[in-house]
Amino acid sequence: MLTKQISKHFFVACTLILSGFASAFAQTTEIPQLAQPKLIALPRSLKQENPLELMKTNANINSAAAAIKQTLVERKLEVADLEGAVSNYDALRASMKNLDMDQNALLASAADADVYVEFTLELIKEGPTTKAKVILNVKESATAKTLGSSEGVSPSLATSDISSLCALAVNNCIERVMEQIRGYWSEVPQRGKPIMLTINTANTKINAELPNGKFIDGEIEDFLKKNAKTFRNSMSTDNTLMFNPVYVDYVKYDSPSKFGRELRTFFSKELGMKINLKNVGKSIRIEAE
Repeated sequence: MLTKQISKHFFVACTLILSGFASAFAQTTEIPQLAQPKLIALPRSLKQENPLELMKTNANINSAAAAIKQTLVERKLEVADLEGAVSNYDALRASMKNLDMDQNALLASAADADVYVEFTLELIKEGPTTKAKVILNVKESATAKTLGSSEGVSPSLATSDISSLCALAVNNCIERVMEQIRGYWSEVPQRGKPIMLTINTANTKINAELPNGKFIDGEIEDFLKKNAKTFRNSMSTDNTLMFNPVYVDYVKYDSPSKFGRELRTFFSKELGMKINLKNVGKSIRIEAE
């Protein structure tokens, strides 16, 4: 975040979400190879405006995003297509309508991104010249947890080409960002990959007693203890449980849908409950009877 108020300088904030990193992330032959992390570029506003709308309506943000994408591609990074995330984002936002969720984390999850870099862009006028400054915060998509931060500044030039200034600023700090992501990704084999799990029981209290004398919430936590590396109960009400994050083994569960299938079997066989399970990106939502 910028630590000082910008008065006369044009100020924009954008989000960069990482989708596909180069071969430096490959694992040794002793364990199955870990797929590359995913990323995507999109705008964000400090005023909490819809990032997708900003992309459409603000020419400077759109130019900056294009410059960032090009910078990543030149460094052999694959940037995901934004169009593929839009429909997923709407579905995920609708399923989380009663929860206080960060828009950028939701969009990152909808894009199936592992990491996103939330950045601010400041264009600074110095007489006839302009320079760009970017501050990039590397974050985990499922949790919005900050993993690192870097700052890049372009030379001050007599130009109105915002895209070029953004590219220079991003190039000034992209190597540090890559190191932060490499460090995070190297820990995945031991820590696991994160999933956001939400369980809602519309007609039954989440702590209701089962015919076998056990309780729904206790059985769910026992399931997670057996099938996840670690997890955190981030919200609990009469009818809702939210676990964010749930870190799962990346080999056994190379996609959230595989973990979702085991959850479906668990609810059916162990709890005797019919469920509607929705998997969007890194999020799994269960609606149980």
